[in-house]
Parts: sequence; structure tokens; C-alpha cells
Amino acid sequence: MRKLIIAMVFIIVLVSSGCVKKAEPIVPPSKENPTESPSKADPIALPSINEIISVEITTGIEDIIHKDEAWIKSFIQKVSEATPTSKESVQDVPTVSKYTRVDIVGDKKISSIFIYEENSEYYIEQAYKGIYKTDETILDFLKSDKQ
Repeated sequence: MRKLIIAMVFIIVLVSSGCVKKAEPIVPPSKENPTESPSKADPIALPSINEIISVEITTGIEDIIHKDEAWIKSFIQKVSEATPTSKESVQDVPTVSKYTRVDIVGDKKISSIFIYEENSEYYIEQAYKGIYKTDETILDFLKSDKQ
């Protein structure tokens, strides 16, 4: 009798677990597209131009420090044009082998971003904040002293 009761309970549990509808994740839609889930990164967090003292670029071969206000303003504008992606940044540094590190030195803090190419696409990554799509002109800009 005991085995029969255990078998009945087991069958009831199996049958009832198959009747449950899988719940959809609760994710509010984005403002731009109400049907799209908002999995894109927030805008890049950068200090205001007035707070920036210098921009330090490390490629692994050389270090370059820019203190010229006009160059810094042009660079920040270029970075701000990058568009958020749905890719997540889950490491301190990108997982690609070759990247350029850019430290934006402000009055009270340093913001680091990484610029790299992956699968013929160009990205800016801010650790644990997001990955942003850009174009190859940002690397050309970093290599030049021009605005």
C-alpha cells in the first residue's frame, strides 16, 4: 500500500510539472523600441570636459599623453558618438588579444576605456559598464596629433 501511495504521488508530481507554462522574463521595453528588450549598455560614463586633465593612451608599444584641450574635446566627442551594443563587459580588460587602453584622467578619478577590433568591427569597452560600437577612424585619431 505504501509503495502504491508513493508511486501515485510521483506520477501526480510528474504530470503537474509538465502542465506549468514557462514564464517569460520580466524586462521593460526600451523607449526607442517598445517591443525590444533593453539589453543595450548605458551611455559611456566619462568625466566632463572641464574635469579632464589628460588622456593617456597605451598600445603596448608606446604610451602617449595628450594634454591639449582641443585634442581632448575632439576625442571625447568621438568617443561619445559610439553606440551601445547588447554585448556585456564582464572582465577588467577585453577578452581580445590586441587592444588600446585609454585612461581619461580627471581631477578626482581616472576613467579607463579599451578600443579594439573584433571580426572587422570596432568597439569601445568600459569595464563592467558596456561595449559600444565605433568605427576605425577612432584608432586613426588616436595615432594622430591632429584634431
